[in-house]
Amino acid sequence: FAFVVVVVVVVANNNNNSKPSTTTMSDEEPPEYERPYDEMNRWIIFGIAAVGLAVLVPILSKVKRTRGRSILSHGIFVALACVLLSPLVPEEFQDIVFSEGGVLVVGSLVPIYSSIVAVCTFGESDDEEWLCYWIINGCFTYSTEFIDTIADHVPFVANHWYEMEFFITLWLLLPWTDGSSFVYDSIFVPFLVPMMNGFNDKIGNGKKIQALILTAVNSSYLGLVWWIFMMMPEEARRFVTVVIGTVYPIIASVAALSHHEGNAETFWLTYWSCFSILFVAMDYLEELVGGIPGFYSLILVATVYLFLPMFQGANVVFRRVLVPLTGQYEAMLLRDTLMLKREMEASIPKNLVEAVKTKAAQVLLMDNNKGDDAAAAGAKKNE
Repeated sequence: FAFVVVVVVVVANNNNNSKPSTTTMSDEEPPEYERPYDEMNRWIIFGIAAVGLAVLVPILSKVKRTRGRSILSHGIFVALACVLLSPLVPEEFQDIVFSEGGVLVVGSLVPIYSSIVAVCTFGESDDEEWLCYWIINGCFTYSTEFIDTIADHVPFVANHWYEMEFFITLWLLLPWTDGSSFVYDSIFVPFLVPMMNGFNDKIGNGKKIQALILTAVNSSYLGLVWWIFMMMPEEARRFVTVVIGTVYPIIASVAALSHHEGNAETFWLTYWSCFSILFVAMDYLEELVGGIPGFYSLILVATVYLFLPMFQGANVVFRRVLVPLTGQYEAMLLRDTLMLKREMEASIPKNLVEAVKTKAAQVLLMDNNKGDDAAAAGAKKNE
């Protein structure tokens, strides 16, 4: 909503301030539409819209997700989409909203920020909801990798792809339509979840994947693997990078959602947040440096670093970069404290839980110097 309001205001303001064209045209030449904004203004609009949406994210998070069961919400969404696509809406408005930048704001920036907030706050329901979104979004990203090739042969797709991508992403994202949960419950749960869980069990919850990658990066094989990868065409290298970054993480995320084991849901939610940023960076940089040897190799190494258990790269990037940037450091510490409390309650006898919790609370409230003195006194007493 902030995105729509900002675009309307800026476009209207530009229309009012723009000077009429002084160029004379013959009667035979149709007048060309002159847009009163340049590329810089376009990205300023996207930046303002992103900030506005970030403000609205906490408000939208309060809205209960429908899991796609509200037929009325779907009907209203379709009606609004038809209105935005109709001639009633100015063409300059459509050019800004239904564009690469518009899809970036709706499909990446908002979900990334919301996922970071979900990981850093109490409760696991929001973790599950956003992990469900990333599973469906990952499938959508993987399945549309060859959309450029299709667009070359189908003009309709070339002319209207951003409109389709924008509305599909928005339908998956909004809590009223909750398309991601609807797709997951309707297709994944009855048909794909059993198959993916079976595959995940066969590979030992990722242990065989890790062993395979470690074998590939062994010094005796690394040169051969890199040579084969570099001999591939540029499109094939990009496709391999996307496959490695989406296929196994989708399977592992589905297993985490269905099994609810440990902190798997949280880990894969942090992975998708980090990988999405990496994917967006690759998407924008490949036009400039994509042809340079080693570009996709670097992206591939970064992707593997994010999800391999031995590195826990997603956790490192998430905690050291994304959390401070989004101002969620204090919330993350509080969640860590809660998780520590749960682990403590699960590991000590039930008759000692209350006593240990009382002492732990005293330790947290204790001055650091006094805490060191108390620990030293306790150690001396034990001796």
